[in-house]
Amino acid sequence: MAIHKKENRLLTVITIALLIFIIIGTSILFLQNHLYNTRERVCRLSDGKREGTSFVFDDITVDIITRGGESGAWINGVVLDDDGNLLYQKSVGTIYELVVINNTYNTITDWTATVYIPEEMCVNNTWNGDFEYHQGVASGAEKVQVLDLAEYSNYDITLDHFMAASGPMIWLHEGDYFVYYPDLTLGEMPIVPKQKSADKESSIRIGFIMYIERQGLGYVADFSMGEIRYHMHASIFKNPFFWVFVTALIIWVSCFLSMIIVKLNLKRLLERQKHDEMIIEQTMRTIVNFIEAKDASTMGHSLRVAQYSRMLAEKMGFSEEECKRIYYIALMHDCGKIYIPDEILGKPAKLTDEEYEIMKKHTVYGGEILRDFTSIDGIGTGALSHHERYDGKGYPNGIAGEDIPIIARIICVSDAFDAMNSRRCYRSNLAADVILDELKKNRGKQFDPVIVDHLLKLIESGAITMAG
Repeated sequence: MAIHKKENRLLTVITIALLIFIIIGTSILFLQNHLYNTRERVCRLSDGKREGTSFVFDDITVDIITRGGESGAWINGVVLDDDGNLLYQKSVGTIYELVVINNTYNTITDWTATVYIPEEMCVNNTWNGDFEYHQGVASGAEKVQVLDLAEYSNYDITLDHFMAASGPMIWLHEGDYFVYYPDLTLGEMPIVPKQKSADKESSIRIGFIMYIERQGLGYVADFSMGEIRYHMHASIFKNPFFWVFVTALIIWVSCFLSMIIVKLNLKRLLERQKHDEMIIEQTMRTIVNFIEAKDASTMGHSLRVAQYSRMLAEKMGFSEEECKRIYYIALMHDCGKIYIPDEILGKPAKLTDEEYEIMKKHTVYGGEILRDFTSIDGIGTGALSHHERYDGKGYPNGIAGEDIPIIARIICVSDAFDAMNSRRCYRSNLAADVILDELKKNRGKQFDPVIVDHLLKLIESGAITMAG
């Protein structure tokens, strides 16, 4: 039973420790994930690693490139001299594309792109989302307006502009900039993670048309100043530590259920044990009552000896299980008296030598009676050896000192004390001072000195009382 209790305590400690580990670990994991997802990230093009037209960062790659091909750029009028020679082209129109590439396996959310204008130019058309133009920044007379130039007829344009055949031309000067807000309806937000299977980078592509005066068809403006602001969203389900804690939680649930099952089984086992112990004790008391009924003066003697023996065992540091075992053994210590004739047990006068020899045989009889009682280990020892003396002058075997089983030495002290402290058919109980004197005088002779000392302490503390 003690082993079951120890295992149950160990399982309880493991279950609590695992639960604390899961709570702390998952709290840290969710906090880290929250901080990761809510932190705004800023990638300035000037800080990126330049690879051709690309600006490379850990999370993203940004390209600002021309579309190319015959429809990617065109001349918007020329100026000739009197002889028909080309003086200069009025302007070149070019389609530029801003490409944002997600390099990670997480999702990019809440992103915006800011592009600074490197020289004087006009923006004529854009797609797909809204462009927020900041015009006149360097002059200090900044104007700000959000426009979708693909649907310019829906707006009252307040920025400096002029109308051309292809639509409005918004003047932008060096230092001006625009901020791009993605079109959610076209799937520009969020930017999905890189695809593992095809190892393809997920990207978003936006476009704007710029006109630059006095430049040739192959001219490309240098849009190398700008920034991308965004958040990264990492799914906690992709974090391997999350599944570690899920596994730990499964283990915890298993441990918790096991603990409940163990406790229920232990409860049933304890109830059954108490029931069995009650049956054993009632059976033993019935047998003892039957034996002690032969001599009315000894009624209650075996029960008191058993109680004193258990108290001594507790005082000596025995376990709860051992104390209970000693109690049962002491309860049956005089069972051999059932074979002793009534006229000897109840004789009010001093026994003859022959009668005394018959009386002494109750120890051997007791050992034989309990020989096959194997449910309680050593139960026959108390009956057989409780009249052995520490100095070796006892019976039936005349063993001495530490050779006498500790249980028999405990019962010896308890039995002698109760015999002196109780009324017998041949005398009254002895006075308290006489009993104490006998105990001290026979210390190391009849009695184990250590056990006698424990009995004296129990008497002194009031735990055991004397009748006289």
